[in-house]
Amino acid sequence: MRKQLLVTVDRGETRVAILESEGTPSGANRGRGKKASDDWRVAELYIERRGSRSIVGNVYKGKVDNVLPGLEAAFVDIGLEKNGFLHADDVVFPGVEVARRGRGGRGGKGKRITELLKPGQEILVQAIKDPLKTKGPRLSMQLSIAGRYLVYVPQGDGVGVSRRLEDKERDRLRRAAGKAELGDGGVIVRTAAQGAKREDFEREIKYLHKLHDVLQQRAKETPAPAMVFQEADLSVRVARDIFSGEFEQAIVDDEKQHHRLESFFNRTAPELLERLVYYKDEEPLFERYGVEEAIQSVLRRRVDLPSGGYLMIDYAEAMT
Repeated sequence: MRKQLLVTVDRGETRVAILESEGTPSGANRGRGKKASDDWRVAELYIERRGSRSIVGNVYKGKVDNVLPGLEAAFVDIGLEKNGFLHADDVVFPGVEVARRGRGGRGGKGKRITELLKPGQEILVQAIKDPLKTKGPRLSMQLSIAGRYLVYVPQGDGVGVSRRLEDKERDRLRRAAGKAELGDGGVIVRTAAQGAKREDFEREIKYLHKLHDVLQQRAKETPAPAMVFQEADLSVRVARDIFSGEFEQAIVDDEKQHHRLESFFNRTAPELLERLVYYKDEEPLFERYGVEEAIQSVLRRRVDLPSGGYLMIDYAEAMT
């Protein structure tokens, strides 16, 4: 399966498409000058509008607004329009056991949320779910900072490995990460780490530790409520989480975004730099690969299926 990553940027939004093809490269026309309908199929599509950027992954210095013992939850002011929701299961304090809710709503041993959080208390939290309609964002005190190969969990311990990898590779990566100097906290080895070595982990953990140090310093200097760490923008997130050696190219039509991805790969995966391409042709990138047509299909409420049936997609507060 051949794959390509396309990134297009305009004033209002950034769009990223992942293309797949089961065909073989065609020499000079390899991935160039062909419509998706001819060779490439749009497998995934991501759109981020500047006015409505996701806050998932952002870290905030928040102030507890109120604590609800009946829900074992608290509402936290993080400087947004709606307070964030923090459940007891997501409350983390070093060396303190929190009572977790068991079956039937009965908590286990440990301190209740009313013993740990008080109105007016300042805490560091991370957004794990975006606000939706009347609901504010879902928050967690278990911070995590994602890199290309590792997710660094400052309050965690040990080494976890993605279950999406094969058993042999998981065992190898666990050993390689265990031999690396990972410092304090825990790490999760990501699926993108397939084939990575101990040196890759050591290089990246230094970078993640620096990010965490910057986060902690900002938290000390910034009055609550405020954001102290912002997750990377869409193109960097997709390149970090998905782009790997199995992709033929990452094609970008914006000079600033190309430079940003170039800097990111320089720090995290220099071997992938040669696959990063700056697109300068007059024909819009998404039109050349037939992505615009796929976007219009995706945004319709009715989605027709190859079998002749169709899906109707509607939004609700609890799910889509």
